[in-house]
Amino acid sequence: MTVNDWYDQNRREAAARGQSAPERPPGKEGQSTNDEELQKEQQEKKEEEDDEEALQKARDWDDWKDTHPRGYGNRQNMG
Repeated sequence: MTVNDWYDQNRREAAARGQSAPERPPGKEGQSTNDEELQKEQQEKKEEEDDEEALQKARDWDDWKDTHPRGYGNRQNMG
């Protein structure tokens, strides 16, 4: 039994019971949108890496986290 046969059988059985069946996995038409999304994400990541201001901000935040451990804030009102 192939995967497509299983989906078809499962969909028919669910329709007979009146329940919603699992949807088919995306075919070739779904791959083009996934490729476009992947390219868009890679472009955004590249732009973030090239941005000097964002890089400096990330480095400053990392340095601040090194000197300020978690829970460092206002501890006066505990208890």
